[in-house]
Amino acid sequence: MENYGRTDLACEMPKGADGRGVHARWDTRYGIDTEITVITPGVGEEETGRRAGRYATLHCGKIWLLDKEESARAAKATAAVLSSFLKEATGEVPGHGCSVLIAGLGNRFITPDSIGPRTADLVTVTRHAAGEEYLPAILGCASVSAISPGVLGQTGIEAAELVADAARAAGAKAVIAVDALAARSTKRLAATIQIADTGIQPGSGIGNHRAAITKETCGVPVIALGVPTVVDSSTLVWDALEKAGIDSPCEELIRVLEEGRSYIVSPKESDRIADTVSALLACALNRLFTPALL
Repeated sequence: MENYGRTDLACEMPKGADGRGVHARWDTRYGIDTEITVITPGVGEEETGRRAGRYATLHCGKIWLLDKEESARAAKATAAVLSSFLKEATGEVPGHGCSVLIAGLGNRFITPDSIGPRTADLVTVTRHAAGEEYLPAILGCASVSAISPGVLGQTGIEAAELVADAARAAGAKAVIAVDALAARSTKRLAATIQIADTGIQPGSGIGNHRAAITKETCGVPVIALGVPTVVDSSTLVWDALEKAGIDSPCEELIRVLEEGRSYIVSPKESDRIADTVSALLACALNRLFTPALL
């Protein structure tokens, strides 16, 4: 089953029968239910096929349908979880004296893949004013930089290389990598927000593995912030078969599934989703790093 269950979401990752190496608990922030999944080194990584670390999945409901109050609560909850992840990763509370790089990953010209660059566009950057001491001192803002590195086919350079160089140039103490994700279930598309302290490997959810953006490659902690916007077509079919109780499809069906693995499906509301998701994520980041400028 797992061969076709492509997903970037920890809450959808396969787990062993006894759950060894994978621990989950639930929390609620600002009325938003949050699932915290911890994958341990060794056994946990073998069971899930993912890097060991902590993953938080915020179950917000369909983001593009949230009203103003619901969207604000989701942004506050996202900022709160990000703050706790950053504090644990860097030992510092986000705010004055904190230097962070926001990396908007993805291709801005492909709507379902554009939430990273769109979020980076909406983030309030302050590093250029860092020399003006009154700004951080009076307002308590972090030094925020932002970059949209594009994709390999546009630049000829791995996004991981550009982000690592930008982090060094900005003197960032942490990187927030924002990207569109792939889900296994359509009910989670643009309805969940995942935050992970493991960094990110762009394109892994759709089988297009690019160089990882992690603490090892950037030299500073990397927190991944993403929302699922697409699902693999074969994963959709496999999910339907599983729900129908078909565990062993015939060889012909398996061949069809294999041939369909290059098709990626997104909701018909992709334009609206890209707009609302990027606005919510940017709001969360601005609440966390530049609250006085809202």
